[in-house]
Amino acid sequence: MKFRKTLFCLLVVFLIALPSQSQEKDLPVKVFILGGQSNMDGTGKGEELPEEYLVAPENSMIWDNKEKKWVTLRTDSFSERRKYKFGPEVAFTHLLAKKFPNHTIAIVKTSGGGTKLWKHWLPEQNMYKAFLRNINNGLADLDKQNIPYEICGMLWMQGESDAETLEWANAYEDNLKVLYKDVRLQMDKPDLPIVMGRISIGLLRETPWVFDYTEVVQAAQDRVAKADKNVRIINTDKLETLKDNTHFNSESNIWLGHKMGKLMIKEIK
Repeated sequence: MKFRKTLFCLLVVFLIALPSQSQEKDLPVKVFILGGQSNMDGTGKGEELPEEYLVAPENSMIWDNKEKKWVTLRTDSFSERRKYKFGPEVAFTHLLAKKFPNHTIAIVKTSGGGTKLWKHWLPEQNMYKAFLRNINNGLADLDKQNIPYEICGMLWMQGESDAETLEWANAYEDNLKVLYKDVRLQMDKPDLPIVMGRISIGLLRETPWVFDYTEVVQAAQDRVAKADKNVRIINTDKLETLKDNTHFNSESNIWLGHKMGKLMIKEIK
């Protein structure tokens, strides 16, 4: 009698466990969309990656915008100008993959060095069109494979080029609101979490370019984050850069990606 009761209990436990195992296999891919200019491209050197980042997590992938297919995360930024360099996506993906081991973490990144929010990233402009096209191509591929997915959040690292003139810097706040609003509309996610890196005060040091209105853009980014409960901002003032005082070095790219990941996890918990 005791044996039968034990057998019955084990059978019940097994049957209860079955649905959860099945659901685990059907858990949606967590898609994160990334946009920005050169510091989203990334100027980290692959040979300087710490050992723990050299092998991509098995439960991760990144969309190759040119080949139009999902590939293994690697140290190529998929930007036009920076080959074999990495950006914040590496540390970000590693952290998210570890936090959600039963999900696949999927990255779609569109970035271009020197691009301006007012000129390239507003709706109907070239970089924004490419941004949406890359996302839609990646999602269409998942649909084709009958793979469920959810768009979980956006990372944004941009604004340096808008600090070149007072006119562009003064327009940054309104332009950023327009961008975020349209992204959420296109993704059908009105509360889409967004984590952005604030441009660095280091841009006011000697650089090959002129970013005289850095503080105006910084203030605009701060105001947008303060007014939007689903936007988080990261102060990058203390991050080390290359000799140009503009582009983050390898260590800073890792720090930024990790910080973006920590804030994103809090948002999507």
